[in-house]
Formats: sequence, C-alpha cells, structure tokens
Amino acid sequence: MTNLELARFARHYGARVKVCRPYRAQTKGKVERPIRYLRESFLYGRTFVSDADLNAQVLTWLDTVANVRVHGTTGWVPAERFATVEQPTLQPLPTSPYRTGLVALPARRDAPLAASPVPSVVVERRSLQDYAALGVGGAS
Repeated sequence: MTNLELARFARHYGARVKVCRPYRAQTKGKVERPIRYLRESFLYGRTFVSDADLNAQVLTWLDTVANVRVHGTTGWVPAERFATVEQPTLQPLPTSPYRTGLVALPARRDAPLAASPVPSVVVERRSLQDYAALGVGGAS
C-alpha cells in the first residue's frame, strides 16, 4: 500500500495516520509496549498445537488476565475503560468497504492437505535481565 493509498484508506474509515520517527521509542510506546506485555505475560512458557488452540488460549487470557487487571499507567481496568471512555466515541463503519482494486481468488477446495502435522511450539519465559546479562538489548 503506498502512502497515498494509506491516506485514502484512513480517510475512508475516518482514521488519522500519525507518522513517528524511526527508532524513537518515546513516540511509539503506546503502540509497542502492548506487544511486549503480550509476549511476556501471555506467550512465554505456553505451548500451542494449532491456530485454534492459540486463539482459545489468548481469549481466555484476555478475559482472565489482561482485560481485568488495573493498568499501571491509566489506573483503569482495560475492559472498564473501553466500555466507559472509548466505546461511546466509536463511529459506525462505512456502509461500503474500502475498494483497493485487489482481487482475492477463492481457495481450492480439492487441493490435498499437507501431510505433516502442525508442530507444537514452546516459548521459554525469560526476564529482560537474562538478555541484558548476555549483552543483548537492555533491561528496562
């Protein structure tokens, strides 16, 4: 998607594009920090046998951990803040989707499935201090 196309897409959905300078974590913390939280609070130490398993586990985690804790910066429970502050400001989506001109081809239903099973993946939990001790990144 080109910059002009991105601007058209954002305008269609009533969104604004905010450009941040590269390598400036101070300007992107609200976007980047939740990824670290997801990785450290949810992913590390778990095993997923399929996409469906990952989706089921993350939905449970959202309902029992992420959306019910008191957020350290805002002081709000995320689910309560969304329902009270953010959801009332949401606008309905446009009646027609944004048209890109791209064409999606239907998947072949008669194609044979891959013979190999989906492997399990175990993500080991490590603290940032472990990486700092190795000289990789910094503990923050």
